[in-house]
Amino acid sequence: MPSDYKTKAVALLKAIETGDAAPVGVINPAKYTQHNLAVGDGLAGFGAALQALPKGSAKVNTVRVFQDGDFVFAHTDYNFFGPKIGFDVFRFEDGKIVEHWDNLQETPTSPNPSGHTMLDGPVQATDLTSTEANKKLVTGFVTDVLLHGCMDIFNSYVDPENYTQHNPKIGDGLAGLKKGFEARAQAGQSLKYDRLFKVLGEGNFVLAMSEGHSASSPIAFYDLFRVANGKIVEHWDTVEAIPERAAWRNQNGKFQSEAEVIEVVTLKLKPGVTVAEFKPVDHELGAQYVSKQPGFISRESAAADNGDWLVIVHWRSVQDADASMEAFERAPGAAAFMANIDASTMTMKRYSK
Repeated sequence: MPSDYKTKAVALLKAIETGDAAPVGVINPAKYTQHNLAVGDGLAGFGAALQALPKGSAKVNTVRVFQDGDFVFAHTDYNFFGPKIGFDVFRFEDGKIVEHWDNLQETPTSPNPSGHTMLDGPVQATDLTSTEANKKLVTGFVTDVLLHGCMDIFNSYVDPENYTQHNPKIGDGLAGLKKGFEARAQAGQSLKYDRLFKVLGEGNFVLAMSEGHSASSPIAFYDLFRVANGKIVEHWDTVEAIPERAAWRNQNGKFQSEAEVIEVVTLKLKPGVTVAEFKPVDHELGAQYVSKQPGFISRESAAADNGDWLVIVHWRSVQDADASMEAFERAPGAAAFMANIDASTMTMKRYSK
């Protein structure tokens, strides 16, 4: 795994301020997919965005940067067309950047109820041997608490006595989180998580990229967590509205990935097993195992009129899909799932996006 990806990513971001052309050479000009919907696709789109900035107006200070395999994710203090806090995610291929996602939020004028800013706090990754365990913990938290609203198991994932919050409207601890949610609900600004797209981590820092909505408007959530002793102890985030498709300057979408894999499974239930009986078994497997695997994006299942069963799972990569399948036999709920189906009828196909 190349060790200079972080340096290259930070230099590219700094070039927004300096105008230096050399760092831009890290972008693969033949293959650069842009997910910032306000920027045109490819290297030409990146160049046009830089040219649109008034000369000398941009300021860029990357506060945190982490690497997860071929992905680098950075947490940056920006000032272009006004002060903003941003997360940037870059995917490298053969030493060059080939894909970029980001999420930006206007910088608040004052600290949050507990006196924290959107950027202060620890910046260096530690506990590097626990990266995968920490990613699994965060995946469970986002899935169970943020997507499914299971606040009763909040303390299973979070240390409520030592939970530092950097969201500009929410204070520390479980009490601060509940108060913040209640205030949003009363103001008609409640936010709903709908889908976890990607989870990246280095050591004790884990970034979750999710899609959701507020009222009928789509929202992008980027949540950065710090983990200590097996519990989440600190949280930073940005929330950005996703514009209507007519306003997009590229057609790549906010969350899609060239590396995504769609896994399609078809099967038949055993004679005597009804769809109504099988639905909770299938749901349990999805909730307790599949959704908590690294690289999981989304899962849905449905039954045909004749009882045939269909499962569609989106994975970040074929490697993530393979890893989940290899551990399937030991998975919670796997035995019950297999006991209800005719294994000889099961087929699986994968499709790359």
